[in-house]
Amino acid sequence: MEKKPRNILVKIIFIPVFVILLTSNIKATSGNTKEVDSLLNLAKKASDTQSPTQTIFFARKALLYSEKIRDKEGMAESNFLIAFGLCNAGNYSESFVYINKLIKDYSDYIADNLDFRFKLTDLAGRNYLALGFRKQAIAEFKKELTIADLGSIQNEKLEKLYNANIQLSACYENYKSDSVIYYLNKVKAIHKNYHAPRHISKEVLYFNLANYYFYNGKRLDSASYYNEQLLKIVKTNPFDYFECSGFRQKAEILYTQKKYEESLEYSLKVLALAKKKSNLEDRISIYKLLADNYRALKRNEDELFYVNKYVSIKDSVAKASAMGIQISADRISDEIANSKNKSLNRKLGFVFLFLAAIIGIAIIGIKRIKKRNNNIIDLKENQINKLQDTRLDKAREELINLAKEDAPEITMKFKEAYPELNEKLLQIQPNLVNTEIAFCAYLKLNFTTKEIATFIGVTPRAVQIRKNRLRKKLNIPSDEDIYLWMDGL
Repeated sequence: MEKKPRNILVKIIFIPVFVILLTSNIKATSGNTKEVDSLLNLAKKASDTQSPTQTIFFARKALLYSEKIRDKEGMAESNFLIAFGLCNAGNYSESFVYINKLIKDYSDYIADNLDFRFKLTDLAGRNYLALGFRKQAIAEFKKELTIADLGSIQNEKLEKLYNANIQLSACYENYKSDSVIYYLNKVKAIHKNYHAPRHISKEVLYFNLANYYFYNGKRLDSASYYNEQLLKIVKTNPFDYFECSGFRQKAEILYTQKKYEESLEYSLKVLALAKKKSNLEDRISIYKLLADNYRALKRNEDELFYVNKYVSIKDSVAKASAMGIQISADRISDEIANSKNKSLNRKLGFVFLFLAAIIGIAIIGIKRIKKRNNNIIDLKENQINKLQDTRLDKAREELINLAKEDAPEITMKFKEAYPELNEKLLQIQPNLVNTEIAFCAYLKLNFTTKEIATFIGVTPRAVQIRKNRLRKKLNIPSDEDIYLWMDGL
């Protein structure tokens, strides 16, 4: 009989204590989660202002808190921001360590979170591209196109497609100029079709267009125009992501225009920003540009100083892409020494200068002839390209009309309009029949499954089956978009 009052007493005392402990634990956990969110926000702000050291610092603190309370989302986001900061700091190898860790330990979170999967894929692509693995970078950025299509909100899809196409254009710089402009034109089209309160930034488009015109044919007027558009936006935001890149681009354009003093002014601005943001990659490129400007201005001591800076910092970043430099430090050092101490072998010096002058005149003459010939070739190529573009537009319009009517002549017209594509298809699969070639024409013209079904009088399911058969026959990977594959062939 005495046990019941004791049990009741225990319950009266224990239950409130348990509730207090539980609620205090929940509050503590909630407080820690808020602390994690606060640190992650600081890391994101640091990444927005291009401060990789601060990004990594706050992200690592957030990771420690997340691990204590076992906050999986916090751990995933912290690891990502550390990897992101390392990438911006030029430490690509260590950035990959965190990317691989995310893929291994947080696969469920990545699978359930489309935005996170997109930005992780983008970061992997950026690392590959920076390390010179172009093929792997292209593969990652093409994955982004697929991820973008999985989204349900149209404007978010466009934002992701915008980013993916920008990155793909960057992959082909100094490699395939036609692919660069192909992807940039896609970006332009996306920008025109984007209507939302949120803003798709134009900086990246202007920067890449300026690069395209600068590196392809040295069209400096067009490069300068897009660079100026970029810098106008940058001026409105002192923490803009493209502030450093825009100034560096401006310095490179001015150097090519032989405006060395102005180029030097922008180069020094870039150097100050790069040091402030601990960006080794920008410092490597700007040291070379500073040396080039000082050489052009015949300031040999300053040139030697920045050549040495370039060499020492380049050695410390083993996997940074090799830029090369036009004059070795030893040669410059010898020239300075010779200018301060008159040589006893004056006759030999005069002979050397005479020979150098003759060689220089010969090189200038050869360059002028080559430039004149190149200008003639470029003019002819432009005329031919304009004619080909006009013919291709007419042929494409005729093909579209034939496709809509399901006309039997479409196969023949397709072969005439795209002879190279037809040859490549037959090289891959010599046994292609006319109906399959006609189906390739529909894909090349970017008709949807539903449109093709309407034109040829079958169900969309039947069209999908034909697509799958064609994939197998042409050995198109299952994870690659068949339309993009056809465009890239």
